[in-house]
Amino acid sequence: MDYNLRCGRCGNGLPGDPASPGSADWNAQWEAGHLTRLICPDCQTPADSAAAEANAAELRVAAEGGTQFVADPVVCMTGTMTDPGTVLYGDDHLRRVLRTGQAENLWAIEGLPPGTRCAPTVGGVLIHPPLSAE
Repeated sequence: MDYNLRCGRCGNGLPGDPASPGSADWNAQWEAGHLTRLICPDCQTPADSAAAEANAAELRVAAEGGTQFVADPVVCMTGTMTDPGTVLYGDDHLRRVLRTGQAENLWAIEGLPPGTRCAPTVGGVLIHPPLSAE
């Protein structure tokens, strides 16, 4: 599959599949849950690299604590689509769907237990399950 993804600064093409090892050092910039730009390793500034490392560290620490990362666009809620509960994350995505009439590739995570916290992060959301009472 040809992805035709290019560096937003110099225009160099992303090598192969975005999940391939050759693409690992590329950086992505996200705004409001949307990928806005890719940056190749040659064009990354020290600030770009530091931000990427900080984001990767946040995801590693979160995963060790039982937190799950889900990429945007996603809606997280305590209820289901047929029996809605509280929307914990994704209100902006739902408003965009209502405004444009297009659902993108919106994914819904339904039935999260009460006490779940959802925190926005770069490119998605961190879902923190409730602490178990022991």
